[in-house]
Amino acid sequence: MTKGIFFGLILIVAVSCHADSDVVRQEIGMVWRSGGLYYCAEQLHLANGDTLIVDLEDIIEFVGGDSVSVRYREIGRNKFCSPAIDCEIIEIIKLE
Repeated sequence: MTKGIFFGLILIVAVSCHADSDVVRQEIGMVWRSGGLYYCAEQLHLANGDTLIVDLEDIIEFVGGDSVSVRYREIGRNKFCSPAIDCEIIEIIKLE
């Protein structure tokens, strides 16, 4: 009986973690470019304190320091730039 409850809880956690990755979030942030770190070179520093690791192609038209509104989906935690978040950019707009 105890094992059944334990495995049930594990299943619930696994399903909720997978469902969370499908959530699209929207935040305000600032473009940051390190100019030297291979895995962490292009980042968005969000107003909520999170750091998103992004692909250069997603932010090529922006310069460091640009304020942006970004819609994104979390892919996972970046193993090279902890505690940064790997993400898929859905939409990014420069703010004036």
